Amino acid sequence: MISFAVIGLFIVGIGTGLLFRKKPGFLKITDPLVTVAIFALLFFLGISVGTDPRVVQNITSLGWQATILSSGAIFGSLILARLVTVFFDEDNDKSPKEISGNAEQKKGEWIINLLKNQSLWILLFFIGGAAGGSMNLFPAHWGDAVVATATLYAMMILVGAGLGADPRALEILKRTSIRILIVPTIVVIGSIGGSLAVSFLLENVNAANGMAVGAGFGYYSLSAIFIGQISGSEMGVIALLANIFREIITLIAAPALVKWFGKLGAIASGGATAMDTTLPVIVKATGKEYAVVSIFSGIVLSILVPVLVPFILGS
Repeated sequence: MISFAVIGLFIVGIGTGLLFRKKPGFLKITDPLVTVAIFALLFFLGISVGTDPRVVQNITSLGWQATILSSGAIFGSLILARLVTVFFDEDNDKSPKEISGNAEQKKGEWIINLLKNQSLWILLFFIGGAAGGSMNLFPAHWGDAVVATATLYAMMILVGAGLGADPRALEILKRTSIRILIVPTIVVIGSIGGSLAVSFLLENVNAANGMAVGAGFGYYSLSAIFIGQISGSEMGVIALLANIFREIITLIAAPALVKWFGKLGAIASGGATAMDTTLPVIVKATGKEYAVVSIFSGIVLSILVPVLVPFILGS
């Protein structure tokens, strides 16, 4: 079963990373390899999509379904964020400044950040695979589950190794209070619950797939790969688009989300991306005292994606 294999390899990776924790060069090796694996997997998913006439013919419908599921996941998280904001007051400014100092950016730099992150390139690899697959430019077996699964397993070892070797995760845990656990908890409950609620509005999305899309928490590459492997190409495309929408909405609307839903609004909306790509706009909208909360929540959610998604889908 995919979930047990993935979790097992993820743990093996973490253990391997811990062995190289004091070697900074290790992360310089694992991080690029993870990126290559992600590009490869989305490329293979694209080929699988391009060779599936059902997906090609229904791409507009899939986009609307992704939008609805993404909106449900975000709104569910935002409602809970509004309710628990009372537990987070201004004493967050006691958080370590060195962790958040690099997150400050000048007005307008979020646009540059958006262009530099992996979203655009992942989309291009996915579109390239889909276009090539539809025109029979690539060997058909490149889109087979065997190739993608082998690459996925290798990637999970690398992801775990990178996490185990990264001293930042343990450092943040040491420096923060127990209440910080509230943030990823509400994102998990709100995202899965919200996407489950709106899935009943969609004829072609069952409850399990709806929850699995919400459990992507904005980690579009990994969640799309898992869901595509387990539930088929159509759901893989929906998961990819839904979680990309989540990141884009956070990048564009962070100040408004904070205004309407409180300081935790942008963090909850960002989900797993709150630790990296959406962190600059979140810090700008909430204040640097919330940087540690944002990073911690993003790390926890990123760890949960490869565990929750296969578990929800029962594979």
